[in-house]
Amino acid sequence: MPITIPSIGEKFPELNVVTTHGPMKLPDAFKGKWFILFSHPGDFTPVCTTEFVSFAKHYDDFKKLNTELIGLSVDTDISHIEWVQWIEKSLGVKIPFPIIADPLGNVSKVLGGLHAESGTTTVRIVFIVDDKATIRTILYYPLELGRNIPEILRIVRSLQLIDKYGVVMPANWPYNEIIGENVLNPPPHHVEEAPKRLQQYKGYAWWLTYKELPKDEVEETKRIIKIRIE
Repeated sequence: MPITIPSIGEKFPELNVVTTHGPMKLPDAFKGKWFILFSHPGDFTPVCTTEFVSFAKHYDDFKKLNTELIGLSVDTDISHIEWVQWIEKSLGVKIPFPIIADPLGNVSKVLGGLHAESGTTTVRIVFIVDDKATIRTILYYPLELGRNIPEILRIVRSLQLIDKYGVVMPANWPYNEIIGENVLNPPPHHVEEAPKRLQQYKGYAWWLTYKELPKDEVEETKRIIKIRIE
């Protein structure tokens, strides 16, 4: 029977996993919190090492967004432990989040994370899951390309503001080329509402109107997504 890969808007599948922080049941382990599950092709590889360092350096920002991190690959827990110890000893960065050991690939199969060319290597997949255990974003990256961690932070932050203010986000927010730091109003879905929009809001058309968010929300977003190279 073919495996059905989880989709945006669905509940994250229930999984019992073995991690470097002990056994966990997902998504229950993160009840009431957002979490990001991200897979990587393998321990002791160059691109993955740079990603884990970046995730660790941004860990406090994720925590401030009520968001936990959990890694995944088809390596064993022994390999994971040795790798994170090497990172701390050699690069001076402690990896504070758990990593799932999946040597048989069972978890990766459920999440659609196995690479088609090998069938045993995990691709760089990212699941962003909200505090109700609903999948909000899924990202796939190839083996050769490391992820942009500030962009993942921007996604989490934007989704939380979308939920809070009932808005939708323009491209590259908060640095959009058309409306700058402003956010978009969802388009109306009733004919009588359409002509009212340009009376209520600034905009270019009834279906393209925008408004401001509180300044502190915008500034906090800019701070969170700033690239850290120290």
